[in-house]
Amino acid sequence: MKEQNRLILWGWFSPEVVERRLIPDMERNIRRFGVMFPAANEAFQRNKHPVHGLYFAHSYAESDIPMGQEYTQIALMENDKILPGSVRACPAKVICFFTCNPKMQPSGSAMRGHHEFSLIQFPQGVPQMIYDELQEITELPFSPTSKQVCLC
Repeated sequence: MKEQNRLILWGWFSPEVVERRLIPDMERNIRRFGVMFPAANEAFQRNKHPVHGLYFAHSYAESDIPMGQEYTQIALMENDKILPGSVRACPAKVICFFTCNPKMQPSGSAMRGHHEFSLIQFPQGVPQMIYDELQEITELPFSPTSKQVCLC
């Protein structure tokens, strides 16, 4: 498992929060401040409503992670430790990341040491582990729990 590019997910955003808050905020910021990362904005515009994809809040990135990063495994974590026996095959691809406050909009990478949001697609369907183990984020701000899911 490559630890430097692993992505530790805290929770997934409900469709209502995505439609009511995330997408309108990003579009407003793009109009107001301009596009900061053209390739990321293009990927976001093409995949705003992804098939087999979700918007996530994730933990502090252990390294810079580029958009387009692909993963092959998923695992349960608790208190930042992978739970033995929980690693499963799971293809996933990061469509793009999003800068957080104050000007949230699509970004080409997750910056090392920052926690941000991401749009991730699962070509074989969103794994049930996501829905069973992660919190559904229904309002902002939110507080992460000790349960996490790791893409590696």
